Order: sequence, then C-alpha cells, then structure tokens
Amino acid sequence: MVDVGGTLWPNSWPFRETDAIGRRQRVAAAMPSLSAKAADALATDLIQSSRPGDEKRSISTEADMSTTAEALIAGALSRQGLPVELDTVTRLRRAMSIPVTDRMRPLPGAGELLELIHSVGMRTVIASNTFWRDAESYWEDFRLLGLAQHIDAIVTSVDAGHLKPHPAVFEMALRWSGVPADRCVVIGNREENDIEPALALGMRTILVHPDDPAPQSSRAHVVAPDLWACARAVKAMLDGA
Repeated sequence: MVDVGGTLWPNSWPFRETDAIGRRQRVAAAMPSLSAKAADALATDLIQSSRPGDEKRSISTEADMSTTAEALIAGALSRQGLPVELDTVTRLRRAMSIPVTDRMRPLPGAGELLELIHSVGMRTVIASNTFWRDAESYWEDFRLLGLAQHIDAIVTSVDAGHLKPHPAVFEMALRWSGVPADRCVVIGNREENDIEPALALGMRTILVHPDDPAPQSSRAHVVAPDLWACARAVKAMLDGA
C-alpha cells in the first residue's frame, strides 16, 4: 500500500489562478442541463467556498479542511436553488478535481519504485487522503503521469468515507490487495497517518521522506531517505520473507 502526497509526489501543490477557469469549464460540462449563467454561478459558489482548502493545499497536499467535499457541494447546490442528489454531488466533486497535468511531477524514483513492486510479483494499492479526488480521479492523474500500468487498485479517503489514520482506508485497501495484513507493506511519509495505523493492523511498514525532513524517530520497520532506498527495502523484505 502506497501513500501519494509526500511519498510519490511532492507535499507542495502549486495553486494557480487559472485553476478557476478549468473548474468553471468542468462544472459546466458536469451540469449540461444548466444555463451558462446558472453553471457559472454554481462554479463561483464552489470555488469561493473551497478556496481556503485550496490555499492550504498550496502548502500541503494533506486534506485538512474542516468539512467534506460532499457537504461543501451540497451547500453550494442548496444556495443556488438546485436539488442535492448523490449523482450530482459525485459529478461536481470530480469536476472540481483538476487533473495533475503539468502541475505536478512524481518525486525522483517514484516510477522505479512502482515498477519494482510489480516486477517482483507484488500488487500495488494506492491508499491516500484526499479532498476532491476519488479513485476514478486518481486513475486519471496516474494515467497522465505514465504510472497507471504499475498500479492495481486505488483507495482514497473519499472512497473509504474516512481520513487516515482511520483504519477504514487500510481495511478497504487490504481487501483490494487480496492478501492478509502480515503480507502487506505500507509505504508512507507520515508516522501518524501511515505507519502507526498500519502497525496496529499487523502490516510491515516503510517510512520514506523524499520531500520531508528526516524523522527524529520512527516505529517503522525501515526508514528510507528516498524512493530508490525504499525500492531496495521492499526487495529486501521480500527476499527475507
């Protein structure tokens, strides 16, 4: 199981004014029954109500808003006099999830790590905290980055209904992995979000810090400074199994 922000790609998420243009276009496409004026008003509401979270993610990719995307979207729909329906909320959440494109590049060694995991016969399940992104949105990101062929399944906090360190994310990812917990290796950059909950479930762990300061201490089985060292640690764990 592999984390994303701070693990496969940087902690920083560049915030661009042009994101609003892309989101307006995607919201209009997601709501074809609305007039251009109504779609633009809805997009403005969504952008303005989510801006504090976007500004936070210009510093960190960790989802730390005090509300959920679904609640935020439901509020915007209500304010615009539109029905709050599950399918509509899902479409709008995905519309607000701008694909990575040129904004984000994987951290050095990310492709090599994912390729190594597959080459030794292991499955790769992404397990990530997100705000807008669900598994389908992440699949689009990984396809654009040229990494999708090395990934077997994706689980986000949106899909699981809880943010890590809640065990729901890990338990859902575990079901996708198809193996017992003691045959899983969790790779992440956060002791409290990745390492501690994985250890509690009996999984092996690698704390990697390619975009963070070196930790003063960790309970992880291995601490790796970069993704190449992480790949070597995965191979060593498999050889020693």
